[in-house]
Amino acid sequence: MASNETLITLLRISIQFHTLREKTIEKSAIYREVMSMSVLKKRKWILWLSALVLIVAVQITIFMQIIIHSNIPELAEGSIEQRYAQKGSYHVKVEEVKRMSGEALFRVYYPAFQEDESYPIISWGNGTDATPDRYDELLTHLASWGFIVIDSYSKTTGTGKEIVEAIDYLKNENEQANSLFYQKIQMEHIGVAGHSQGATGVINAHTNYKSGSLIKTVVSIALPDLKHCDPEDVYDTARVTAPFLIMGGTRDFLISPVSTNQLALHNTHPNTPVMMGMAKGAAHTAIEGNGGNHRGYLTAWMRYRLSDDQEAMKAFHGDSSEMMHNANWVDVEQANMDDHKFANP
Repeated sequence: MASNETLITLLRISIQFHTLREKTIEKSAIYREVMSMSVLKKRKWILWLSALVLIVAVQITIFMQIIIHSNIPELAEGSIEQRYAQKGSYHVKVEEVKRMSGEALFRVYYPAFQEDESYPIISWGNGTDATPDRYDELLTHLASWGFIVIDSYSKTTGTGKEIVEAIDYLKNENEQANSLFYQKIQMEHIGVAGHSQGATGVINAHTNYKSGSLIKTVVSIALPDLKHCDPEDVYDTARVTAPFLIMGGTRDFLISPVSTNQLALHNTHPNTPVMMGMAKGAAHTAIEGNGGNHRGYLTAWMRYRLSDDQEAMKAFHGDSSEMMHNANWVDVEQANMDDHKFANP
């Protein structure tokens, strides 16, 4: 009898074991199925997230291409802009000016001197973290049109201090009999031009320093909105009394939007000849390298204001001037170029 009970007990245990095993197997299968579905969902989420990241990355890349890289249009054949965008007739030389310690101070671009000729000055203001190398082609180009162009090695020119120091350096050299630049400089014909932070610097050089009174024309390129300026770099165009050219670009809508350039123009001293324009396709860095979209009219303006070039004058003088009706430029305005009213085409 005991033997039968033992057998029955063992049989029950066996049945329970098999039942438990089947349930365990069933649960394992369900678990594996659930896990498989979870992994599948995770993979789908990863795929969706990857696709989203790719789409955003492509859009950011396109956006950065737009705001960093310029689209330079063809210049109108036979235009004043095209003429002055071409290389000038002077062979250009370069002089490096260093401190006694050997530290680079200025770079000077100048027409190769022949006899007793003299030339106007252009003092350049670098953008943030830039040196003369970044504008080398442009500054060489300007010198080829009969200017002595000086640029400091300063990477922070917003106060105008280095721009004025460059002018003072050449003024002193013009008076030293043993200097390369002795009596080669037309001190009554001095212009300043600058890019970005340097665009604020040229305004401040003219308005905030004693030597600023020597400056006969100011050109600001990619002038930053005041909210982007450090406190010491803040500019006030209401104090600009020299003929003033403001050049921007349609792709520079973050740092130097059209509203910033228009505000600078409308705030300029009411008696000051002033003109502004936005170059189509020009980004914030368009002026770097060879000067891009801005090279032609920058050169023509300096020739007009510093060398009394009557052909160059036609690009700017009056509401029938070339720049006012040039399809490569938009939002062009001027005041006091031939009368006392604002004009736009």
